[in-house]
Amino acid sequence: MLGVGWPDLLFIGLLLMLVVKPEEWPRVARTAGRTFRAIRKQAGPVLDEIRSVSRSWTEEDPSGVKPRSAPEAWEPRPQAYQKGGEPPVIPPTQNDR
Repeated sequence: MLGVGWPDLLFIGLLLMLVVKPEEWPRVARTAGRTFRAIRKQAGPVLDEIRSVSRSWTEEDPSGVKPRSAPEAWEPRPQAYQKGGEPPVIPPTQNDR
């Protein structure tokens, strides 16, 4: 909830109790309740949509198309290439002669 936890809400509540007169506490509580209810009502569909999108990302592709993979003969470059060193010496094959 936007990084606001129970200790923070408790502190805000205690601070409000000190600032607001005791006669006004019921009115403030009703207003806060209505505000939170309205926020939850407006945010509900948005949160449902976010959950459905994240669920669709984690499920398999419904079209059945497999993602492309690397070719079978593909191997990562040798460590010498990765560290910027000299490339390894590859012996010539019969086709290179």
